[in-house]
Amino acid sequence: MQRRGVEKRHIITITGDHASGQGTLSNLLQEKLGYEIYRNGQYVRQLASQKGMTISEFQIYLNEHPDLDKEVERSATRYANTHDNLIIDAKLRLVCCTSIF
Repeated sequence: MQRRGVEKRHIITITGDHASGQGTLSNLLQEKLGYEIYRNGQYVRQLASQKGMTISEFQIYLNEHPDLDKEVERSATRYANTHDNLIIDAKLRLVCCTSIF
């Protein structure tokens, strides 16, 4: 669908604290809508593994390295820019994805 020269995408973003149910909600929406799920937690685990850190150690590292934390958020934006019918299950600040709304 086109609107004023901008392609409209069907993207749902879900964010929340750990163990708040966002994964469960993402799975339910995927079942109902057939959308793909992008989980930036998988990307974070990959980065932690590359650095030889546990996820807990890497979370502390991210807090100390805001540029890398922003890169994690940008990974969801980059993925959303090239996909449609997508659920983003991620720890996001709204500023990271304004271009997809």
